[in-house]
Amino acid sequence: MKGRIGLSRQLSVTMATLAFVAVVVSTAIFYIVYAVLERWRIVAPLPPGVADTTGLDVGIMLSACVLGIALAIAIAIRLARRIIGPLAAVDEAVRRVAKGDLTARVEAVPGAHGETALLIADFNAMADRLERMSDDVKVWNAQIAHELRTPLTILRGRLQGAKDGVFPLDDSLLVGLMKQVDGLTRLVEDLRSVSLADSGRLELRTEDVDLAAELNDMQPLLLALLTPAGFGLDLVLQAGSIRADMARIRQAVIALVDNARRYADPCTLRIEVRYTDGAAAIMVSDRGPGLPIGFEDDAFRQFARGTERSGGSGLGLAVVRGIARAHGGDVTYRRSRAGSLFCISLPGRSCARTN
Repeated sequence: MKGRIGLSRQLSVTMATLAFVAVVVSTAIFYIVYAVLERWRIVAPLPPGVADTTGLDVGIMLSACVLGIALAIAIAIRLARRIIGPLAAVDEAVRRVAKGDLTARVEAVPGAHGETALLIADFNAMADRLERMSDDVKVWNAQIAHELRTPLTILRGRLQGAKDGVFPLDDSLLVGLMKQVDGLTRLVEDLRSVSLADSGRLELRTEDVDLAAELNDMQPLLLALLTPAGFGLDLVLQAGSIRADMARIRQAVIALVDNARRYADPCTLRIEVRYTDGAAAIMVSDRGPGLPIGFEDDAFRQFARGTERSGGSGLGLAVVRGIARAHGGDVTYRRSRAGSLFCISLPGRSCARTN
């Protein structure tokens, strides 16, 4: 920007001005104080004919003024370099980020200490997060397109075939089409839930619910999911109440059951409810093989898949985590000798009852 004075020049001018003013003010104060002392006869006045100020005095004052200004300018330049160097580096990196280069980082600047070093660290951390978010958005968009492509292609192919008379438009075809539509509906709902949870906007309609009674009522639905895949169901439910959105809790439990149905070996799936220290825990355990080694931390990310053993959107565990965190809790995974265990913790006011 034209006419803009650089910070380095501003510091130099300010320091030089301060040095000049300091010399002038100190000289004026010296003469004023000396005059007062003479008036009060604390010091003896000069003899008649002796000048108050000599050429030597003026030379000394001017030399002190020039020396002070030069010293102030030197200090200002050194100080400006220590301040301007890191700020200029951050400014250049900010301009690159503003132009879309999210790989821009500020290298370590010699002489950067205190707040300037903290500024560089904070900027680099912000740039790292922006780059990760940008990469996540790209992956998110690509994964959504991939997940939607298959069911839409099947739907279009079946409908086109029915239109051309290749496939008879009978109940079997309609049932197949409805399955694809149901799959799309679940995918869209999972995407919506994960997006709302990540943005902190997942709305909950909480009320006092009895988890044992609610999960017991879900038994026919859960068996309908598990039985065709060769699984059994064992419910160990401690009666009690907690404040939660039961519709979301059902969604999370179904996601965990579906995850076990897809990836675990056929076994008796165990769902347990416990109350401890005013909080509730919903545990879903199976006989394994469990999550792949090293995949535990990534399992709850969107579209994360530890294996291609069974088809899935990779959103189920992300949905569970989003629902648990929206309640103020979390979901954890633990591997044991008996298999694997997922636990949804629901903190809050609860009241356990024994039968």
